[in-house]
Amino acid sequence: MKAKGIYKKLFYFLTGICFVWLVLTLVVEAAGPEKSWQAGDSETARKILIVFDPDPFYNLDEQVCRVLADELANMGLNVRVASVAAANKFPEERFDAFVFCSNTYNWEPDWAISRYINGRSLQGKPVVAITLGAGSTGASHKKLEELLLKKQATIIGSRSLWLMRPNDETRTGDPNVKVALSLTREWAKALGEKIQEHP
Repeated sequence: MKAKGIYKKLFYFLTGICFVWLVLTLVVEAAGPEKSWQAGDSETARKILIVFDPDPFYNLDEQVCRVLADELANMGLNVRVASVAAANKFPEERFDAFVFCSNTYNWEPDWAISRYINGRSLQGKPVVAITLGAGSTGASHKKLEELLLKKQATIIGSRSLWLMRPNDETRTGDPNVKVALSLTREWAKALGEKIQEHP
């Protein structure tokens, strides 16, 4: 009888955890609000679309996209940053290259970014894959790359950045977000050159 009571409590405990996990998953996976801004104003420059889906708790994704957009604009590129809800209003034919910045939930790319990619024609287009997460994004990043390759896009850059795990083992004394933005800033130059060189 005692063992039966323990199993019953364990069942309710595990059911509660699963319910909370489900609710949290639905909250974080829900498409975020419309956000969009422009960096660089040269109409003759190559046009880049950076797509992200706002995280409801942390805004590392938006910070990374903003830094990357500013750096690419400084190189003379015309950059549009948009959340998925806003990006759906822009025809992909307007853009010469794409950057997809995906959050990681349950070890996979977020649903909004995945749906956006699946609904676009990216064959031969230069794309950049960025995966963000608390600290374990390997599986998610691989799935994001596989999704882009399935769409026959040309991956010219790919990187994972972390919110809690050190982004640079030589800079463990600095906040992870600060290091992530610094690495993005440094990486932007190489990405901009690849975008400009791509036929």
